[in-house]
Amino acid sequence: MPDIESKVVPGVLKLPVSTRSPWWELTRRLLIAIGILAFTVLIVYLDRHNYRDSAHPDADGITLSDSIYYTTVTLSTTGYGDIAPVSDGARMVNAFVITPLRIAFLVLLIGTTLEVLANQGREMFRNARWRKHMEQHIVVVGYGTKGRSAVDTLVKNGVDKESVVIVDPSS
Repeated sequence: MPDIESKVVPGVLKLPVSTRSPWWELTRRLLIAIGILAFTVLIVYLDRHNYRDSAHPDADGITLSDSIYYTTVTLSTTGYGDIAPVSDGARMVNAFVITPLRIAFLVLLIGTTLEVLANQGREMFRNARWRKHMEQHIVVVGYGTKGRSAVDTLVKNGVDKESVVIVDPSS
């Protein structure tokens, strides 16, 4: 018996396998970004005595708000230099932990943006191509007992099979 999935049946529109909603994916990515931010704030804050704020050079380290500021500026840009690691250990943590986190954060943001734009563009072209070939078609939603009966009735009354489009989640 031939595999039904591999056959292309004229007049039958096969729906793609359901995937998670774009909102789920966006929420997941947002939570990952927040996680990266929180983890980096924690790293910087725990090592706060090895950072200096140029606005308060005599202070022994930085505050939690300085850590949050430093993290957001560092992960989203190349930094301003107003808060900087001063010990060798803090510089190594910056080089080998915070820099990869910065790259992950930027890839996550850029990747999300590109994926949204690519998906919207692809969907636009897919819809345009689909609509260009969908003139004078009859769309039957569901191919259960009633849908099958409706299609049989249409074909028996002279409607060309090529002009009938069936929308059903199963093949």
